[in-house]
Amino acid sequence: MNGNKIDVDDRRKTNRIDAFEAGLQAVNGIDGDSIGIIGNLSAGGMMLITRRQLYADGVLQLKIEPPPALGIRTIPVGMKILWCVPANSPDEFWAGLETIDIADADMRELLRLLEHLSQHR
Repeated sequence: MNGNKIDVDDRRKTNRIDAFEAGLQAVNGIDGDSIGIIGNLSAGGMMLITRRQLYADGVLQLKIEPPPALGIRTIPVGMKILWCVPANSPDEFWAGLETIDIADADMRELLRLLEHLSQHR
C-alpha cells in the first residue's frame, strides 16, 4: 500500500479466476433480469461487466448461471457492491462485488465452478 491509498489487489482474500470466456451470467435473484456478465470470479467476490450504474455499499441478491453443459446448477449468492466505474466501452460499467451471503451447498457448487474455470483457462 502507498500511504492511505488501498490497492484493490491488497484487499482480496482469494485469487480471482477469469470467467469472461465462460459466459457466466449474473441474474437478479428478485426479478430474474440479467445484471451482466461475470468478468472474474472467486469464492470471495466477482468483477461484473454491466450496463447498469451500481452504487457502492448496495446489496444485490444474484444468481450465477453457469452454462448448462457444465452440469453445475444456478448458484444464489448475496453480494455487496464495493465499487463501480465506467468501462472502456460506451454504456458499460465494471463493478467489484464482495460475497456476503451464500449457503454451504451453494458454496460447494461455486467451488466446483471455480475448479472447472481454473482447469479450462
